[in-house]
Amino acid sequence: MYAIGIGENKKEVLKAYEKLKEEGIEVELIDNPKLLVDKLINGEIEGAVRGSLSSSKVIPYLRERIGKFYRASVLKNPFTNEIFLLSPVGIDDISEGKNERIKDKIKIIEFASKFLKNHNIEPKVAILSGGRLGDLGRNKVVDETIYEAEKIVEHFKGSMDIIHNGILIEEYLKDRYNIIIAIDGITGNIIFRCLGLVCKIPGYGAVILSDKDINFIDTSRNANWERYYNAVKFLAGGDFG
Repeated sequence: MYAIGIGENKKEVLKAYEKLKEEGIEVELIDNPKLLVDKLINGEIEGAVRGSLSSSKVIPYLRERIGKFYRASVLKNPFTNEIFLLSPVGIDDISEGKNERIKDKIKIIEFASKFLKNHNIEPKVAILSGGRLGDLGRNKVVDETIYEAEKIVEHFKGSMDIIHNGILIEEYLKDRYNIIIAIDGITGNIIFRCLGLVCKIPGYGAVILSDKDINFIDTSRNANWERYYNAVKFLAGGDFG
């Protein structure tokens, strides 16, 4: 049994529910954020999808129950049709302060790499910063993002395929990088909305990255039915179709 949260955007959640039911996948619709999380943590359901419930009600309570975690949106690469992870995508996923941000991004890379390896995908990591490398010196904020990205690459040097080439997300995707690290959660959230909700790139929601084994997928309340459907299908099958 799986569960989808149902709040706003009920129509799209119900479409996903009916499609899953037709395929013989048992799904419960839950309109209470705490109940959704509690049922998952208590083992009453095998997996949960946030669905269209409010993030500000579900995510803080989930953190209260399992501790710190990060979110990574799973999207189809428009150039290769392979999946890639985009993280962070939660506006509160990254701590404030330069050193804390770097530590959080390092953790995200470690968790995301493990996630892909568990699905027999070799991780290739690309770090985004605020401009081209040749823009260094034009803007202090952009400069800081470039320096930060370089420090992260240096941390992993020699241990994985990791690159920093500035703001060029399109080049990263063409080169089949499958973990894209955004500047922060706000930037990541905007990128997700542009790709997933505006350009309609297929996706599976955002998986939870943490040291806990939890089958929860975060989804936008503005998503179409296919994202809710894909999220439950992934939880039920453990792979990306």
